Amino acid sequence: MLPIKADMFIGPDTIERLCSLAREYSLSTYDATYLELVLRKGLRLATLDQNLQSAGRKAGVRILWG
Repeated sequence: MLPIKADMFIGPDTIERLCSLAREYSLSTYDATYLELVLRKGLRLATLDQNLQSAGRKAGVRILWG
């Protein structure tokens, strides 16, 4: 079982960053949420979604698969 933790940090700056990432990489806000989290936490991105993988690579995120 994976150790899942909820990230409760959200504020006006986070919302603005989500919208910016969504626009910049042509992502849904749902996918931009994942990208913002891995960028902020310095994590690797685990997704099979090709668009999200591409956006992650462009943003300098390490991809777990792909």
